Amino acid sequence: MKSDIFDSKDSLLRAVDEMFDDSRDVSRQIQERIIWRNLLYYCGEQYIEYMRSSGTFRRRQVPDFMPTPVSNEIREYVRSVKAMLLNQKRIPRIWPNTNEREDIEAATLGESVLIWLDAINDGQIEDEKEKVIIWLCLSGTAFMRTYPDVDGGLWLPDSSSKTGSVGCESILPFNVRVDSMGDSLEKKRWVGVQSLKPKEWVEDTFQVKISAEGNQKTYIDYQKKLSKLVGSVSPWKGHALDMQTIETDDDDLVLFKEVEFRPSAKFPQGKYVVSCGGQIVHQADRLPIAAGPGQWAYTITDFHYNYVPGRFWSDAGVNDLISPQNIINEIDQALSINRKGVGRPRIVAPGEVGLKKMDLPGHGFLALTFNPIMGQKPEIHEGTPLPQQVLEERRFQKEQMQDTAGDPKNILRGQPPSAQSSGIQVDILRETAQQSKQPDSERFNRSMTRVYKKRLLVAQEVFTEEQVIKIAGRGNRIQTKKFKAADLRGNTDVRLEVDSGLIATKSGQTQVLLNMIQAGMFQEGQINPSLREEIMRRFGMASFTDEIDIDVERAEKENVAVMSGEIPVMTAEIGEGEEQIIVTDDPLFKYDNHAKHYEIHRKFVVSPEFIEMPTQAQTILMAHTDLHHQLMIEEQQAMMAQQLAMEGGGDAVQAQGSKGRGEGGKPESPARLQ
Repeated sequence: MKSDIFDSKDSLLRAVDEMFDDSRDVSRQIQERIIWRNLLYYCGEQYIEYMRSSGTFRRRQVPDFMPTPVSNEIREYVRSVKAMLLNQKRIPRIWPNTNEREDIEAATLGESVLIWLDAINDGQIEDEKEKVIIWLCLSGTAFMRTYPDVDGGLWLPDSSSKTGSVGCESILPFNVRVDSMGDSLEKKRWVGVQSLKPKEWVEDTFQVKISAEGNQKTYIDYQKKLSKLVGSVSPWKGHALDMQTIETDDDDLVLFKEVEFRPSAKFPQGKYVVSCGGQIVHQADRLPIAAGPGQWAYTITDFHYNYVPGRFWSDAGVNDLISPQNIINEIDQALSINRKGVGRPRIVAPGEVGLKKMDLPGHGFLALTFNPIMGQKPEIHEGTPLPQQVLEERRFQKEQMQDTAGDPKNILRGQPPSAQSSGIQVDILRETAQQSKQPDSERFNRSMTRVYKKRLLVAQEVFTEEQVIKIAGRGNRIQTKKFKAADLRGNTDVRLEVDSGLIATKSGQTQVLLNMIQAGMFQEGQINPSLREEIMRRFGMASFTDEIDIDVERAEKENVAVMSGEIPVMTAEIGEGEEQIIVTDDPLFKYDNHAKHYEIHRKFVVSPEFIEMPTQAQTILMAHTDLHHQLMIEEQQAMMAQQLAMEGGGDAVQAQGSKGRGEGGKPESPARLQ
């Protein structure tokens, strides 16, 4: 990339056109042909062959009677990889920039924002993940784009102050162009994306006129090109499909090219250029994802399957399965031809043979008839089937494909090895099958982590107005929060941690649940409710609804209220005659469980967050905690006295236990101690 390409629009336009010129990148041409081949195999259209002389694919020349293969182990392989990667449920965790309370709260808020982004639009991000995984298996290199969704899905400088959303979608490998230098995306000097846009939308958005001469676009309509390729390959009653009847007019579409240049000395924020219709319609001296001190990112995130050292484009797993798939197809075709040929039964008769319909009670069938005068009856000769070796070869090739895919028992696809296998055994087998794919899984998760970090960067720029998010909180209850971009405070250190999926089968979850019940995990007071909820989530039962302790929740809300400057908690001070006088009243205080409130407040008082609070707030919360502690001691003394009285301990002990109690033997509240 020359430094003088930015000097004028003409030189910049020529540079952009060269970036999207496929004839200059031979490795990309080879990669695209491999992808198209794998796509056809994935679709089950396997009547293709490669011509060395022309370097292209063509329809394999086969007779019209040749049967169509129906077995597609390649699709099953893709299914296994999807099950492996999507089965690991992960949630985002954000590490705060500092130990300050504001940063910690902002990091927690950022986690909630990312979880909310996963849930909006009916969980569209999960569909995009599945598309990426399919492309990962077929092409070896897949892409996902994260961008500010402002003004109809396009970022513009004058729209940076507007509130938008965070867009995230899978990008077709055919539409991505990258610099030839560097074997990783971070080392590329530029990346480009080309797509088809409505001509009217481009003219209205950029206030330009797209002429017919300037709209000389290359053909990149993936669906139409795939339809034509399949139509020219698939035999349909001995002929190719007629594609002219389903073609649509695309004169209203234009080729839309976007290029992102990494930051340089001349452009420290990077550069973003849009070309359409033979002209530069937009350029900005920054990247769509805002670059910060020491960090920048393209909107494109790359996913790789089988790395090839020194090369950016990775190999697809499907490449290793095509040879055994071809052998299986040939055997299936031979079996079909054999059944229609020498494998069919034959009848040898000296005379004419006929068929007669006969009936038995409840059954009907056809009987073979012949003329007995000839003295000989017809002889039925069995056909000549293919040798057993052929069937063994087919089974061997299928097992080889399963072994190559790393799922020999189809465990990843949810098929147990036998009906007698328990849920835990199936989970152990699944874990064993996943160990061979662990590097692929971790590589996919690292790329997804980069996607989530970019989503958080975009969210801190586009959510300029207050947003309301809804997420699942403690006890699987719905929590509602309000936030703006400034509330995130620049926390972008994202990690993806395992949330559920450790127990993948229903029988395995049931077994673990029974073990927990036997261990007394669900008995009241046996285990902390928050810890129990976290354990259930880790074991893949995130939807398990646990009963929330109302007193614990109320005490935690009181901690947050005092921390934020509000004083809705009950406080009292000792007046003359050692009587307690109410300072701030809470009508619900007398209904609290003082032991639980004291424990929650005590833990917060000794926490690091308490030290960061203002002195006045510390004093108020400590006084409130001491008040709960005082009443908790009085309640314990009253219960001990009552128990001793029931055991016949005497009036003296009962009188001692009733000290500090009011009428009816109940502990007096501060309101009654005035």
